[in-house]
Amino acid sequence: MKTVDKAMHLLNRFSIEQTELGLSELARLADLDKAATRRLLVALAKHGYIEQSAETRKYRLGAGFLGLARIREATVPLVRAAQEACDWLTALTDESTHVCVPMTDYMSTIAYTLPKRSNIINITPAEPLPFHATAAGYAYLATATPDALNHALSIKRSKPTRHTLTRKSDVLRTVRETQARGHAHCCSLFEDGVSSLAVAFFAGGTEPAGTVSLAMPDDRLRSADQARLLADIKTAATRIENAITGPDRAR
Repeated sequence: MKTVDKAMHLLNRFSIEQTELGLSELARLADLDKAATRRLLVALAKHGYIEQSAETRKYRLGAGFLGLARIREATVPLVRAAQEACDWLTALTDESTHVCVPMTDYMSTIAYTLPKRSNIINITPAEPLPFHATAAGYAYLATATPDALNHALSIKRSKPTRHTLTRKSDVLRTVRETQARGHAHCCSLFEDGVSSLAVAFFAGGTEPAGTVSLAMPDDRLRSADQARLLADIKTAATRIENAITGPDRAR
């Protein structure tokens, strides 16, 4: 593993649930020795991407990312477009919506909106969403390049529920079914009792830039007009594409 790969792997150990980590814990999670982990942390801290709490002595993400994020958002206003699409889709469907982008080993939520009704599906921002256990993951894999698909199939697969597919052949079969349908449909793969529909969107290239998902209780999706919901999700995806690249330039 190259130095940059090791640094990125280390940074990806931080999450909403684990905002601060000690040296030993970081080394264990990243599968690195403590000396190598310390060297990487010192280098990242030098450029502001890691900082150490004066109180706990644990490490956390630094402010260096904020400048890059502002540049990215000024150049490609994806987060703003994604949030607007989520707000629009939830207002239309009265269901939970979220937009995800692909990371190296999972999908990550960058925008979401919850409806003002009872019995909703909560969305945890920045929670890693496994490719093999979510509609967002399958919508991405169904439109991803062969290299990206092969990489995803090589990742160790967790089993969040008893319904989660972990065999490579089953995951690949579901990817092919998703390709044939043109959208992803998953039931209880990531969380029991939750169903999701998702489609991919593009930002001017052949590789999908992300996915738009609608999540609801299983029984509500079974009784819903899925054709109408899918049309709404696809419209939300088109709204994001148009906001980023302009009409007719998304693909």
